[in-house]
Amino acid sequence: MDVVNIQFISAGFKAILESDGVKNLVETEADKICEKANANNDRGGKGFAVQVKHMNYGGGRWGAFVYAKDTKASQAESEEKALTRAINS
Repeated sequence: MDVVNIQFISAGFKAILESDGVKNLVETEADKICEKANANNDRGGKGFAVQVKHMNYGGGRWGAFVYAKDTKASQAESEEKALTRAINS
């Protein structure tokens, strides 16, 4: 398999990746996935949450994580794929 390495050398492109607009877009999409995961969580509650942070890969950009913040949500993902189904829908 060939490996492709892309380097962002344009200051303008880097500025876009690090902008508040991109941060808001990333957070909005993560929130949608989180809402679906919580809806898929048959164990009740709002056990999935979102964390948005500035990442170091690719020269720096915004990234988000949707994660299980409690045992019930973790079990819902483990046994029923609540988060996985939210990502794939």
